[in-house]
Amino acid sequence: MSSSAYEILTEALVTRIGIDPERLAPERTFAELALDSMALVELAVALDGHAEAGLPLEGLSTLTLAEAAELLSASTAGR
Repeated sequence: MSSSAYEILTEALVTRIGIDPERLAPERTFAELALDSMALVELAVALDGHAEAGLPLEGLSTLTLAEAAELLSASTAGR
């Protein structure tokens, strides 16, 4: 997992979505953080400038934060 991608992801969760930083951990899923579909869309839009491909909305709630950071990292690697 790219630490910078994870940091970007968690920063967006805290500043844009309002998640308490104490609740964040690489193994937590978006579903465990109780993000609804609107929050997931807002997160994807917030991260859009950080990744060429962005995060897929379908199935996003079941991803862990580490898996989402890997997707962000992989999509920026080709830039």
